Amino acid sequence: MTEILFYITEQAGEGVQTALARRIAEKAWRQSRRIYVHCRDDAHARDVDAAFWAQPATGFLPHDLAGTPVADTPAAGTPVVVGHGDDPGDHHDVLINLAPEVPDFATRFQRVAEMITGDGPLREAGRARFRFYRDRGFQIQSHRL
Repeated sequence: MTEILFYITEQAGEGVQTALARRIAEKAWRQSRRIYVHCRDDAHARDVDAAFWAQPATGFLPHDLAGTPVADTPAAGTPVVVGHGDDPGDHHDVLINLAPEVPDFATRFQRVAEMITGDGPLREAGRARFRFYRDRGFQIQSHRL
């Protein structure tokens, strides 16, 4: 069964969510995991991609946008792919969900990371995702940050 992890913080803002996603992706990458970061739309995916290149200034997280030949070829070795839409391609290891809803493909992943931040709408969307998993019998691990 898919392992569901919720990261809960009182800090507010989409930037907080993106920074947390980067930390989670970097930790998973260092564990030799393959990560798919799911965004709500193309503009959001491009913003997350840009943030991953910029933060932190001294670090490096190998990643690419979905839809590029390197990102869509698992053998090519891009460990972190940032995308959106209905199909994450051949990815099935770690999903970091930055979209407001649980994607239809979430349960095909071995591990799903979700975030609940201090914002009103983002917090409510996170709580709805928590209920979604709980109501379907998933074991949920929560980490307060």
